Parts: sequence; structure tokens; C-alpha cells
Amino acid sequence: MPAQPRHTFRKHEHLCGELRIKEVATTGKAVHVPPFRLVGKFMELPGTAPAQIAFAVPRRNLRKAVQRNRMKRLMREAYRLMKPRIYERLSTGTGRVAWLLVYQGRELIGQEETARKISDAMDRWLLQHG
Repeated sequence: MPAQPRHTFRKHEHLCGELRIKEVATTGKAVHVPPFRLVGKFMELPGTAPAQIAFAVPRRNLRKAVQRNRMKRLMREAYRLMKPRIYERLSTGTGRVAWLLVYQGRELIGQEETARKISDAMDRWLLQHG
């Protein structure tokens, strides 16, 4: 029985650094799949991952830290599970991509809806800009 690949989200796949995140947010190309906004940009990145991503949940949308942390956790989990499919699509293109995924809703949503919406946003971004 062949071993299943592990679905992980390692440190070298996180988009880090204030300047890098600000560059993606200001000059990147965006798609909007309510309640998510995905901003991405092809750029030079440290590390070996074909894509790096950061997650943001503004305080003005979800006032309680518990809610913001839960939403970020759901977003990371949805990305972690769809990452092999995304990496496969990125392997055919050139360059590496940096993404910023922003939650713009006013209420928490469930895991299934989160996964479906993030998948739609990633597919639309790759189709339009990849």
C-alpha cells in the first residue's frame, strides 16, 4: 500500500515580513469571493515552497479575539488540505507566488463553507492571474 503524502503547513510556507506582506497587499492582484479577499503576487521569496500565504482577520469585523483566532484556524486548515492541488497547478507556471487571504465577513462561518470559498478564490486567482 503506497504511503499517502502528508498534508502539512510548515514554517517555510508562511508569508512573513511586514515589507513583503505590505508589497503583496498594495501591488498584488485580487479576487473577491465573499467573505474572502485573496490578494496575490508573483515575486521572489525565501525558502523552497512554490507559494507562501498569510491569513488576516481584521478586528473591526470580528471583535473578539477568540472568534478571530478560530477563523484563522479554519482558514489555515482549509488551505492545508487543498495545498497539494494548488502546488500541482503552480508547478506548471513560472515563478513563486505570495498570497494574502483576508476574511471580510462579520460572522463566523463553518469549516465546509470556508474550504469551499477558499478553494473557489484560489481557483479564480490562478485562472485570472496565474
